[in-house]
Amino acid sequence: MFLRDECDSCGECLIQCPFVEYDRERAVAEWNRLLAGESAPILSACATCAACNEICPQGANPFDLIVELQEKTGALNVSDEMKEMFSAMCRAKTKVTPGDLDRPALSVCVVRRSFPHDVKGRPFEGMTMIRGEDYFCQLGWLHLGMVKPVREGIGTFIKNLAALGHKEIVFVHDDCYTAATAVARDLGVEVPFRPIHVVEYLRDWLKEHTREVKPLGMKIAYQRPCASRWTPEKEPLVDEVLELIGAERVARKYDRENALCCAFPLMVTDPQRAFGYKNKNIEDAKAHGAEALATLCPLCYQSLAPVVSEHGLPAYTLIDLVRLALGENLD
Repeated sequence: MFLRDECDSCGECLIQCPFVEYDRERAVAEWNRLLAGESAPILSACATCAACNEICPQGANPFDLIVELQEKTGALNVSDEMKEMFSAMCRAKTKVTPGDLDRPALSVCVVRRSFPHDVKGRPFEGMTMIRGEDYFCQLGWLHLGMVKPVREGIGTFIKNLAALGHKEIVFVHDDCYTAATAVARDLGVEVPFRPIHVVEYLRDWLKEHTREVKPLGMKIAYQRPCASRWTPEKEPLVDEVLELIGAERVARKYDRENALCCAFPLMVTDPQRAFGYKNKNIEDAKAHGAEALATLCPLCYQSLAPVVSEHGLPAYTLIDLVRLALGENLD
């Protein structure tokens, strides 16, 4: 939710945007147009990465205003065909695999097919696993410049999860965790269970099973999901998980608060520009000594895996790396 009273029109959200090059005069001018409810070039140039929400020194959530106006004006020019393709993906069949009610449930959303391997392994044994359209957070619509499906669907998303009867739910997809925490809070939706990010869950599990871990000895470039812009407090947990499995998160330019979007959303509107940012991201990882790329977002994996392969680097999910450190075969 955009907090108009907190915004002082400083323009920092656009000056520091990683996908445009604005000086302060242009940034302030365009931002004031948005505040007036008018269109501006930034609406179509936006990569929908939500970096501006984390950048904003006042915590005003400028991306929330941007996406509202993208929906109002159609500035992203996303075709009806693309919207239907995304909608069809979101209608994935609901499936609940019952497990121990005293343990957290595991939510894998609707996009598991974009992962290289299914979500499984010893850390998740005995957990209720849920997937499909009844447990889709709707947050992905923001990448298509649409906020209405999120606002209309978040209540049902939380209600369906609560009906499972679990006191805690672990979210594999960063979007779903963000929806159940920051977005639900902003929209005034009560969450009657404790959301747990899969990184926190894996950190705690690994601490209890350190003797089972064989250190990987790998240098990893971590691809930070866009949804982490709402929940940046997870960053130290990612570091801990990598440390626990004997992997090093390389220090590079495009990471943490300076992370670049995987450019998947730009593939819809400007493929040439998207490939430029993909290559920029991967070249940065390789230049800083990364031996592999790891992510938690299925769309990031789908977007970047072919590119990192061309650069001679393998791509993994963070869950894959944990399984490798436990001596499991990926299949």
